[in-house]
Amino acid sequence: MIVDDFKNIRSYASLLPQLENGLEAIRDAASLEVGRYEFEGGHFMIQEGDTKPLGEGTFEAHRHFIDVQILLDGEEEIAWQELADLTTAIPYDEKSDKERFDGRRDHHMLVSEGMFWAAFPRDGHKAISHVDAPHHYRKIVMKLPVSA
Repeated sequence: MIVDDFKNIRSYASLLPQLENGLEAIRDAASLEVGRYEFEGGHFMIQEGDTKPLGEGTFEAHRHFIDVQILLDGEEEIAWQELADLTTAIPYDEKSDKERFDGRRDHHMLVSEGMFWAAFPRDGHKAISHVDAPHHYRKIVMKLPVSA
């Protein structure tokens, strides 16, 4: 998993296939409505809402896409766990490219406006969470293909 300031995102281009196409596609994302948008080599979604307690819900992981999540406004707390330390809660679904997991939430951190994080297929991640009080957020969730 990568967590960094958005101004540094291009330094990870060798790890994030189609990143440049994705960055070009989201150039005007701040003015876009909530929804899904396609670009050559991937897609992105604009999401907005309020976080849920960290203890609720499950981790997720993807096999075919890398999640790159960019906080446009507000903040969220995210949890991370190595897949080997998680147990399957909902089996992998090819259509959504998602498997859900249960496990300990020992590793978590606050991600604020102007930051991004990237989760690779080996990263169990739980987003849109809070520990103490709810946060409001608006973010981009970019899906970039895993290199063959």
